[in-house]
Amino acid sequence: MTNAFGLAAIWLALVAVAGRPPTGFARDEKGPLAALPSKPGPHVEKIKALGDNEWLNLGAPAADPKWGKARGSSWGAKALILATDKRGAFLFGEGVHGYVKPDGHAMDDLWFYDLNAHAWTCLHPGTDTKTFTQRVKDKELVIGGDGQVVDKDKQPVPVHQLVHAWGYLAYDSDRQKFAFLSWNGTAGGPVPRYFLGGEKQMDEGLKLLEEQLKDKKKRVFSPWFYDVASGKFERSPADNTTAINAGGFPQFHYLPSKKQFFAVGSDTVAVFDPAKGRWADLKPKGPSPKGYDACGCYDAKRGRFYRHDGDGSKGEGLMAYDIGENAWSHLKPTGTAPPPANTNGAFYEYDARLDVVVAIHFKGKSPGVFVYDPRANAWADPLPLPANGPKFPSAANTFYDRELNAYVCHVAGDSRDDGVVWAYRHKK
Repeated sequence: MTNAFGLAAIWLALVAVAGRPPTGFARDEKGPLAALPSKPGPHVEKIKALGDNEWLNLGAPAADPKWGKARGSSWGAKALILATDKRGAFLFGEGVHGYVKPDGHAMDDLWFYDLNAHAWTCLHPGTDTKTFTQRVKDKELVIGGDGQVVDKDKQPVPVHQLVHAWGYLAYDSDRQKFAFLSWNGTAGGPVPRYFLGGEKQMDEGLKLLEEQLKDKKKRVFSPWFYDVASGKFERSPADNTTAINAGGFPQFHYLPSKKQFFAVGSDTVAVFDPAKGRWADLKPKGPSPKGYDACGCYDAKRGRFYRHDGDGSKGEGLMAYDIGENAWSHLKPTGTAPPPANTNGAFYEYDARLDVVVAIHFKGKSPGVFVYDPRANAWADPLPLPANGPKFPSAANTFYDRELNAYVCHVAGDSRDDGVVWAYRHKK
């Protein structure tokens, strides 16, 4: 559990690669997802046939031929991030603290759930804790000039750069890049030791890297990126001389309308502009949210982010950050509000078709589906989860697919590969 501490400042920077090519130019796609989207399987028609407030068990996705199945990630209801153009979602985020998989790899792995094929593809198997120290000794892993771990091809390597997913993941639909915020831990350095899986086995290699870091100037770093076209990770220094605090368990979103990333947390609102390579601290007005690790989503119609109660928020209810006003406010809606919840217990999404927020609460005293109407500023009567529906041992890694009008939930034990996928439709 992470409820005994607040987030340290997240050090962020711009990716130093070319942006999306001009419209009309083909991308030289070489990554594992180049052939996607897949041809829709028969299960897709079953999802399309779902009725109102209906759940469908799709079973276990097909395993990756080499690396098997993705594992459940606690504290990560939004650990699945949809890439509409590829008809699937990226799964990222660790589960049990310090967990190492039976094959010796840590759970800083990256997966892709192919919705059309109902199958897993492993994009990065995670840090190999057994070979890590030897790779450092062989200079296959070193501290690069900007102070981060790079491989022999000078590609940045994301060793334990995020603990849980919380709300820290996004997808840049313009440049086709999966993105996530880095967690730099209280110890700092290129490989944070905070809840580091395999730390004891990797200790010698970590010390060698930490020694290399001594003469390096601290830099401000971007979100991490996984480029779909190349199949490689990217991260580089930003055009900031001082660090930007994007703490307070932010929601991380890419807004195509602004072509910017927003990190909206209880400490501040930080905006990253990929074109300028710069982070800005917006320092919003109004009553800042209390507590941490709260659930929320982005309302594209009103240009605002919702944030509901998280742990320790003392019943503050639903709040909104308005981009145009650069201010937080208490909405104080009427109706039956859902109980306080964190990212291990609920998933929130704005449905533009219906102009409502759909909140699926997996756990707690009142599991069910809660719907907020922004026009009426009211919660509807909750819809209980069906007795024959999914059972949630931890966070259900979830995304909403507007094309199918369905919520897709990967239901698995924390750090276990026993996951099945459920689809849910609120309304046709």
